[in-house]
Amino acid sequence: MSTVKENNLLNTVNSMYPTLHEAERKVADYVIKEYFNVIDMNVSELSEQCDVSEATIVRFCKRIGLKGFHHFKITLAREINNTEKTTHSTTINLDNIEESIQNIFAYKIDELKQTASFLDPKAVQKTLETIGKSSIVHFVAAGNSIPAALDGAYKFNQIGIRSIVNTTPEMQVSLAKSLTENDVVIGISNSGNSKLLLQIFEIARKRKASTISITNHFKSPLSRISDIQLTCITNEKLFFKEFSFSRVPAITVIDTLFLLLSRINFDTSFESISDLEQSLSDYKY
Repeated sequence: MSTVKENNLLNTVNSMYPTLHEAERKVADYVIKEYFNVIDMNVSELSEQCDVSEATIVRFCKRIGLKGFHHFKITLAREINNTEKTTHSTTINLDNIEESIQNIFAYKIDELKQTASFLDPKAVQKTLETIGKSSIVHFVAAGNSIPAALDGAYKFNQIGIRSIVNTTPEMQVSLAKSLTENDVVIGISNSGNSKLLLQIFEIARKRKASTISITNHFKSPLSRISDIQLTCITNEKLFFKEFSFSRVPAITVIDTLFLLLSRINFDTSFESISDLEQSLSDYKY
């Protein structure tokens, strides 16, 4: 019944952040940054620090799938006890580039660790099986996620999995109209709220094509209408509040699928990559 996976409370807060109300986001912001201090607070102290009511604290705990504040503290304490204590700063200081580099890289590494722990192996297995049986894989994305879609299509084609991608909304919708039940659509969206991708997934569903979403928020509209949901974690909100610009987790999820798929049909994949490299050799010095 609980939304929170084992040792994934903070990841769950990150993933559900866009679905929280404004007051609940204040709690989330504080918990994400000060989680080591939160375990020593009572509900009154936390409400004071977050400038919200005690009822909001309890509501926040229930929104992320816990029974209440006590359950929240126990779960958080267990998670902290099972993970290495980190003291990453969220500061980007142009007067101290060296420190800023360390801070940014520390959070990038955390994003990948959190994404790895949040990916459902059963969903990944189902994704591999679905792609393996497909005729064509359609990658769709909008805005900041487009480079990840381009990367995915290129990598899949490298190992002989026929894939297409287009960057214009009109063409993406047009291609969706030609989907068949043997095709797969992989939609990449940080927020999972892209109107374009929602429209394409609705078209895909009507045409009985399989749909796979790669989003940062497992309760987003796109995730909810997908046949398979792959969730990645970004911490960019720590630097940019509500905006997320990170493509690293999504691209790493695609890399993971690429490597697993290439291992399933190693000989075919190796031959396909070799043929491609041979074809491209004339363009290299």
